[in-house]
Amino acid sequence: MKKAMYSIIAVLFVTFTINAQENKNIQRETVTKKVTVKDTKVDTKVVQEIKEDNEVVKVEGTDKQDQNSQVVTSKSDNTEKVVADEVSVDEENAEKIQQNMNRKSEELKASIAAQKAKAEKERQMLLEKKKEMQKELEKRRMELESRPKGMSKLKKDN
Repeated sequence: MKKAMYSIIAVLFVTFTINAQENKNIQRETVTKKVTVKDTKVDTKVVQEIKEDNEVVKVEGTDKQDQNSQVVTSKSDNTEKVVADEVSVDEENAEKIQQNMNRKSEELKASIAAQKAKAEKERQMLLEKKKEMQKELEKRRMELESRPKGMSKLKKDN
């Protein structure tokens, strides 16, 4: 029983001393980027960029105190990991754009109708003016053609 107990203690002691000889220090730096484009479509892409530095302090396996330690630093590659990549439709923005387009369409239709009415009004005014001028022309022609009773009639040139 004593031998078994001593052997278990010895195994534990050796295990802990072996683990104590090597000290690992891992530093991770994580940068999270979120890219969002606003329009009717929202593209959300979350990217994590991970930089990892490993530092290992190695000490010789002897039982001396104040031993020289050796620090081994290794940098791993930068890893980019896409956490989320989704495309969604911004319904509120799409609705506002649709309302804006409808409003502009209505304004355009109203503007076209107003221009047509204005053109028709101008056409009517021109027709009235033309009729007036025609009447005035007929009146002047009649005045010029009518001659007093003693005068001879005008002869047309051929």
